[in-house]
Amino acid sequence: MNNTVEFKLPTDLQEAIKQIVSSSVAQIITETQQKNNYRPYMTKQETASYLHIAPKTLLDWEAKYKDIPTIEIDGVKRYRRTDLDNWMETRKLNK
Repeated sequence: MNNTVEFKLPTDLQEAIKQIVSSSVAQIITETQQKNNYRPYMTKQETASYLHIAPKTLLDWEAKYKDIPTIEIDGVKRYRRTDLDNWMETRKLNK
């Protein structure tokens, strides 16, 4: 049994819907590409940029939250992107 209803939309409404969908898809593609431009292991500056915060805010967070996932080798700190994503998820207000 086919429960679909078909109807014809006015041409201007069809074009408006196409434009909205096209614009939304383009925005999602751009955001995904930007996220994928970050390396798997990031510096402090890259991490701050990735999190959309100031580098000073990252320093403040490191002082306040001792569980920010960090890799340190011979005093050089790196932040793994996936670990940061997981860490941010644990701080969601509406879990």
